[in-house]
Amino acid sequence: MKSFLILITLLLISACGFEPVYKNNPDMDQSSIKTALQNVEIAVIPNREGQALRNALIDQFYKNGYPSAPEYRLVISPINESIVEIGIDKDDNASRAQLRQMATFELIRTNNNTSVLKRTVRATTGYNILLGQFTTFVTESDARKQAIHTLSDNITTQIELYFSR
Repeated sequence: MKSFLILITLLLISACGFEPVYKNNPDMDQSSIKTALQNVEIAVIPNREGQALRNALIDQFYKNGYPSAPEYRLVISPINESIVEIGIDKDDNASRAQLRQMATFELIRTNNNTSVLKRTVRATTGYNILLGQFTTFVTESDARKQAIHTLSDNITTQIELYFSR
């Protein structure tokens, strides 16, 4: 009975249209996706968080240096950030906070300046609000770095999925 259920589950999963990004596809393989990423110019993003996001994307996109004649331009809006205090202790002070970041990106084909992909990505991380200001600052900074890397990973995944089609 178990093997029958496993077989049915596998058949249902294969019929849902799920395809891995790096599958063996004659039209687009892993090296082609990486090459396509290297042909994307990443525009400057305002603010310190934007600069950190751009640096994380550069690390993921460019393995052989900046593109000399990029086919695409990636434009990312300024990162919207909010902090929500979610943990309240018995003295009515916040003890835990959530840092939420959101950005909208657009992939533009440079030869005709048309938008080919536009998405909004979000990241949420948490950190402890401690008694010392410095320790709270450090935990908040670490949460901000984690959220920026999550945004970078999400943007990269969305663009890889676009190029894998």
